Amino acid sequence: MKNRIVSRIIWFCVLAVLCYTVFFIWTDASRNIEVLKAFSWSSLPLILGLVLVNFLLRELKWDFFRRVAGIDVPRFGSFLVFFSGYSMAISPGRVGELIKPFMYKEYFGQKMRRSIPLVFCERISDLLGMILLALITAPLFMAGVVKAQGHNESGTTEKLVYVFLGISAVLVVVGIALARNKRLVYGLLHLGLKVKRLQGTVKHLRHLYYATYPLLTVKNLLISTLLGAFSWSFECIATDIILAGVGAPEVTLFELAFVFCMATIVGGFLFFLPGGLGGFEGTAYRLLTLLGVEKNEITPAILIIRFCTLFFAVGLGFLFILLTSLKYHKAMQWDEFEHASAESQGALDHEL
Repeated sequence: MKNRIVSRIIWFCVLAVLCYTVFFIWTDASRNIEVLKAFSWSSLPLILGLVLVNFLLRELKWDFFRRVAGIDVPRFGSFLVFFSGYSMAISPGRVGELIKPFMYKEYFGQKMRRSIPLVFCERISDLLGMILLALITAPLFMAGVVKAQGHNESGTTEKLVYVFLGISAVLVVVGIALARNKRLVYGLLHLGLKVKRLQGTVKHLRHLYYATYPLLTVKNLLISTLLGAFSWSFECIATDIILAGVGAPEVTLFELAFVFCMATIVGGFLFFLPGGLGGFEGTAYRLLTLLGVEKNEITPAILIIRFCTLFFAVGLGFLFILLTSLKYHKAMQWDEFEHASAESQGALDHEL
């Protein structure tokens, strides 16, 4: 609690709960309470189990990139560190992404310049997996919108959906293609070295690019994207169980898979919001409304989804930080992590 990063996360969780409470009251609290009471809470272990399967499969993806990068750390230790990273799922400004490279350094003596690229590759593969799932399920979602709203009302929505997905896919592919062009990247970095104030940053970026480049092959991205799409599908199944539990069984699994992926992409990947808060809820609310789900069913469903995914992940992450500390008889150095996060240009350049 004395560390600013931990206290910020706790206060951000408190703020999120307060916002959910206001939203819960604003959308008819009495009706929402009735829906929550009627929800089959006996299905909660299954829902959390499906979410946990997603986490486990994503850990396999992380370990795939670790092995490709040639980072030699204990397999079980890497497992502990990966799950510890979920503690930062709601960290402001995405600074929490550095916790896994930082823990690799603290517990296994690995330089952060070697493990930071794993974070980048993991996020890219998650995004590609989400886009792939969304592209596969988009036609079924649009069919559901037509059924609920009529063809005339769904025409504009359909165009926006496909344009958004198309632009997202193109931007990611172009970005990866540019990153694979060594001559272009090193040329730009060389120009940056001519600016005195940018020299430290450019040297840092050169180290990161040198370590990242071998990971961004077509084979690696294909394997990780397919694994990412498969892993996220388990949270889509959990979402389907939740929607059925609040009384919206008419919505299909494939329609909900699209809703979940789009909400995650908009909230987490495009706007870099902590945990996708606000962006996820707003997008999911709008898309579920288009499918004809009653508003008083949507609010309880979103609350359950978020507490079974985001907040479950944060709690699990802090538990694994404790387990890692006990395993290696060394407490997490929060002050040093804060320094590495808040002063990344200074601290990381020195470490690199």
